[in-house]
Amino acid sequence: MNICPAPTLKVGEKLHGFHVLRIEQIPDVRVTAYELEHERTGAKVLHLHCDDRENLYSIGFRTPPKDSTGVAHILEHSVLAGS
Repeated sequence: MNICPAPTLKVGEKLHGFHVLRIEQIPDVRVTAYELEHERTGAKVLHLHCDDRENLYSIGFRTPPKDSTGVAHILEHSVLAGS
């Protein structure tokens, strides 16, 4: 049974300075997805609402390199301790 949580927001609504741009249900993973954009900064958020008790978050940001040496990529891994 693939049941997504019912949407709790509507497109066009504002919540804590974020505008709701899009809402889409994804039955294959039982998720209701919300795409939001922060009014002042333009930061984008993708919130995946599901009935699972486990929680996770991730923050991504652009780090465009000035050249193709790979230094920016190496620094990302060093600073964020990622692999």
